[in-house]
Amino acid sequence: MGPGCYAEDPQASSMSSSVSTSAGVPATGQWSDSWYQGASGYDQAVEEYKQTNKPMVVYMSVGWCPYCRKFEKEILSSPLVRDRLKDMIKVNINPESGSRANAIAFQYGIRGFPSFFLHPPQPAGAVQLYTGVTPEKFVEFFKQVLG
Repeated sequence: MGPGCYAEDPQASSMSSSVSTSAGVPATGQWSDSWYQGASGYDQAVEEYKQTNKPMVVYMSVGWCPYCRKFEKEILSSPLVRDRLKDMIKVNINPESGSRANAIAFQYGIRGFPSFFLHPPQPAGAVQLYTGVTPEKFVEFFKQVLG
């Protein structure tokens, strides 16, 4: 099992089809610039996703998760990953922040944290990306899904 607060290991070397949402208040700074936040942010992100041909990412974490902070610091803050995400719709949700955020997590079938999903340009479904990797491998996942 790779790093993470997982009850079960999501496929470590590949992605699994599923739907999920994003984390709450970030513990680190700049990675979250230009990210929608929370359940209301998710609603705005989905609306933008429907109106554009941009991919959307959904990151879900909780404040108590040390693996989430590590993912934010080592992966999401990486210049390589930030560059890859710059033209995407990004949303961050903490499922413990309220009933609506929790319902979104349930919709995505979250089993642990951090959870990160990529919605390719429509009409494709969401793909869960494994978070216990290097920035280079994380960017490679995007290439595999988006072409």
